[in-house]
Amino acid sequence: MPEPGLPPDARAAARGGTTQLLLQTAARVFGIAFVLVVTRQLGPSQFGRYSVVAALLVIGNFLADFGTSPSVTRLVSRNPREADAVLAATVPVSLVLGLVGYAGVLGFAAVVYPHRQFVDVAIGCAAIPANSVLTTVFGAMDGVGLIARRALVGFLQTLVVVAGLVPVLAGGGVRGPIITLGLAPYFALAVAVPVARRGAGWRTLLSSDGSQRRRMLRVALPFALSGGLTALSMRFDVILLSVTHGRAETAAYDIAQRVVEACTFPAIAVAGALLFLLNRRLGDGDLDGARRAYGEGVRVLYAIGLPASATLAALAHPLTRAVFGATFDEAAAPLAILGAVLWLGFIVYLQDTLVMSGDHVRQGMGVIITNTGVTLGLDAVAVPAWGPKGAALAAVVATVFTVVNLDRFHRRTTGIAVPLPHWGLVAATAALALAELGLRHQPLVLALAAGVVAYLAVVAGTRSISFKDFKRLRS
Repeated sequence: MPEPGLPPDARAAARGGTTQLLLQTAARVFGIAFVLVVTRQLGPSQFGRYSVVAALLVIGNFLADFGTSPSVTRLVSRNPREADAVLAATVPVSLVLGLVGYAGVLGFAAVVYPHRQFVDVAIGCAAIPANSVLTTVFGAMDGVGLIARRALVGFLQTLVVVAGLVPVLAGGGVRGPIITLGLAPYFALAVAVPVARRGAGWRTLLSSDGSQRRRMLRVALPFALSGGLTALSMRFDVILLSVTHGRAETAAYDIAQRVVEACTFPAIAVAGALLFLLNRRLGDGDLDGARRAYGEGVRVLYAIGLPASATLAALAHPLTRAVFGATFDEAAAPLAILGAVLWLGFIVYLQDTLVMSGDHVRQGMGVIITNTGVTLGLDAVAVPAWGPKGAALAAVVATVFTVVNLDRFHRRTTGIAVPLPHWGLVAATAALALAELGLRHQPLVLALAAGVVAYLAVVAGTRSISFKDFKRLRS
């Protein structure tokens, strides 16, 4: 529950962030269960087909969004009365962009992959047009503070994707999950539209207001560039692996990446709430309020991210074998490497949110272009040479570079910097890692329990997390 003394915008952000955190937790649990069942039922080769579709879908969704969802959030959060006009002008554009994005993905798949993989892509990536419209509606819901309802609709979309387990368990192969992947956003859109019409005052479904559309596109262009670059940096390594290596290697790295991404839900929840809150604060010129909100978000994510990173790095092999079986042992090394910088990935989410919320978006694009160029360059060298391990090492170097580069940008433009973690949290994380490493050959539950006890003991001894911090986390 948000604290009674919080301002209305902070209360809305806190309520939405809490709901999103809970639903993201449930969604990630379902997601891991989905991968667990699918990998054990289908094996590396068939799961590699699914990995290719999922990677292209991520890229296609980001490109088709074209920055419309964060721009809609920005415009609506700064003037909620504009929600109707903004949505009516943007939804037709989003639909066209989605169709163009789908056509682009199909063209790429037709050139690069054999016929069966092309059909997989055509089915799964049929989600792109619906996702393009859905993210625009989500952007308006976030802008008026309906973050909790948006999280519920997003959770419904996850449930439809997970329903792909049914045909797998019935012996239907990988095509069933690919079909549900393509259908999921259409179900979510059917729910999101009436919610937005009631909650955001979306009365005019479609509008021919060219001035409103041009205004939205001007705001969206920097977000479009950022989204496209983000998509490339997120999935370029998987696509490159699918071209230069076999399906088994692609599946192994994709599994490691999925596990790490499944652990990012706290960062997504905090960043989602901060996107709304920082837009409000910075739009009102409240730089000190924005700095406090940003600092609180970073401190919360340190407390969660540091122990999660240590656990993934220390117990990658037993975790991989326990969850996915010995067939996917090759995923353990990239999981350990990627897991070690999970906590820095949390910080990148908040840094990107600050870029998109402030008044220096265009300047921030130069930084994001540089970060993406470094990421793609590292992938281009490391992936063909060293496969999944090379992709993971490239991601580590790119993440460190990104954090440092974005922090320099924010210090220069707004004076808002990433606070360093409390020394007690660092010591507690080291104690957790040592305890888990020492027991990594013992039963997994014992190693995890020892790590938790060591972490809590050092945290309590150093008082790096107090009762006030728990109240802050709750709020």
